[in-house]
Amino acid sequence: MPKVLMLVCDGMADRPLKELGGKTPLEVATKDNLNSIAAMGINGILDPIAPGVRVGSDTTHLALLGYDPYAVYTGRGPFEAIGVGLRLEDGDIAFRSNFATVDENLVVLDRRAGRIQDGTRALAEAINGIKLSGVEIIFKESTAHRGALVMRGKDLRCEVSDSDPHVTGSKVLDVKAMNSTPGAEKTAELVNEFSQRVQDVLRTHEVNVARVNKGLNPANMLLLRGCGRVAKIQSFQEKYGLQTGCMTTTGLIRGIAMGLGMELLSTSEDYSRRIEEGLKYLKKNDFLLLNIKEPDEAAHDHKAREKITLIERIDEAMAPLKGFAKDNYLLLLSDHTTSTSYGDHTGDPVPVVIAGPEVRRDDVREFDEISAAKGGLGRIRGRDLIPIVMDLMNKSEKFGA
Repeated sequence: MPKVLMLVCDGMADRPLKELGGKTPLEVATKDNLNSIAAMGINGILDPIAPGVRVGSDTTHLALLGYDPYAVYTGRGPFEAIGVGLRLEDGDIAFRSNFATVDENLVVLDRRAGRIQDGTRALAEAINGIKLSGVEIIFKESTAHRGALVMRGKDLRCEVSDSDPHVTGSKVLDVKAMNSTPGAEKTAELVNEFSQRVQDVLRTHEVNVARVNKGLNPANMLLLRGCGRVAKIQSFQEKYGLQTGCMTTTGLIRGIAMGLGMELLSTSEDYSRRIEEGLKYLKKNDFLLLNIKEPDEAAHDHKAREKITLIERIDEAMAPLKGFAKDNYLLLLSDHTTSTSYGDHTGDPVPVVIAGPEVRRDDVREFDEISAAKGGLGRIRGRDLIPIVMDLMNKSEKFGA
């Protein structure tokens, strides 16, 4: 039976940029291997959820793996928490968080605290020392500025808003109940109290004092978003009958993979080594999700040239995939568009190519947002991808007589 590699280049799709002469980073980058794979397969554009819907990497990956996000998704927090190794119990609520820099009026100056790398473990220990009446606080740092917060207590609800304003120059938001239930209102009050305690703890922490002395942005606040509770989801193997694994450096994607019962593999920072290890895994297993995060981060930071360089580095590592796709199936795509000019995700579709032994090849010879739209796959949804490849593998169930 042929194997399947889903290679998701996080946020690689973009909008045309004035500084690039009205082209996208994918159009400008030198990418011989990406173009060769496009020429080997059937191309199209993909709406992660639906046209015009701005998505997070969490809801997108659920859809790409064949799940209905509207049915199984309660919020990003639980996946982030699971991904960093926190154990969730029934009744727990979880938030995704950013260490951020705020001024004395709680105006957000930097949502990522200078993409802080060092000292977050010590900051996490201080946060875990915060006491709230009737609630246990469990916080774990993740990569760079990211972290996950779990709150454990009686009658906590996940129907509360974010404290993260999602833009700089705005104040940290008061968390509000999203319905009138006593549990939601109580939870909102507790989260706001927690945020105030966090500010008090972090403002004078030695890590931040040292950062200020070095001219760096202090991590003096936590921005919270994506509150949810853990959901029971059918495993990927049960759903599709495929032995499956995941390679990613991102806590969120690790959490999704764990939630779907996927085997987590060690993941090298080096793209060539990552692909090499992924192909080795597929010699004995059926399906691998391989996520590459960095293009998304460059776009969030408005760094078009860095995004182009990353695309070219990814392309250099992809030569072995051309041989793989002769006898197996390669799904190559971006999970969403991250606009470098806007600095965030947008609802634009992304390019996708399916290469493999029985694919109806089209005439597309370039892998980018414009060329892919001319391909034989047309315009599909994220949830269509796995059924299409299952049918190519002759593993789909017949509908009707």
